[in-house]
Amino acid sequence: MRRSARQRGRSLYRLFWLAVLLLGFVMPVSVGAGVDAPVDRVRDTLESARRILKDPALQGPDKQVARRRKVRKLIAAHFNYAEMAERSLDSHWSKLTGKQRQAFVDLFGELFERSYSRLVLNSLQDQRVIYMGESVNGTRAVVKTVFVDKRGDRLPVDYRLQRPNGRWELFDVVIDGVSIVTNYQSQFNKIIETSSFDDLVKKMRLKRNED
Repeated sequence: MRRSARQRGRSLYRLFWLAVLLLGFVMPVSVGAGVDAPVDRVRDTLESARRILKDPALQGPDKQVARRRKVRKLIAAHFNYAEMAERSLDSHWSKLTGKQRQAFVDLFGELFERSYSRLVLNSLQDQRVIYMGESVNGTRAVVKTVFVDKRGDRLPVDYRLQRPNGRWELFDVVIDGVSIVTNYQSQFNKIIETSSFDDLVKKMRLKRNED
């Protein structure tokens, strides 16, 4: 009896530590997966865009408006246009009224969506995306990806994210080493310094109406 009890005790002991080990390895993965990791946020953005672009119900010239509307809605939900607009104006942002800021954010969002779609999303159907990893520093993160086309040509695309309210959101895209937001900032500042903010808005509206 004593041997049988000892064996049962050892079995319970092994089961206890097995449970501890399983919890130790499984729990962090489950928790991490539900936290909306930066790389998951980027992957969700790209794969959702790919599904829209490949949707049979959205193919053809007559579906272009509906397709773009869905892509526009997706990008607006994943990118923080207000943060991007403020960064692109740099010190000029503080001089704007609340009404001017909101109007600028809306206009900026339209132009960014078109640029991002043209530079990245429109060719997404024919490319493979390799996720190279993420680096997190507090509430900021960078997710590195590489887009590979059918010929094997590689294009590095980095995504910058922040988490101000517990949820990761994108605020910049760096394509082959060139930041879209920094590029906008340089162009916007030059126009404002040589002309005016109103002239910048006028040029942005003209650019929007070209498409």
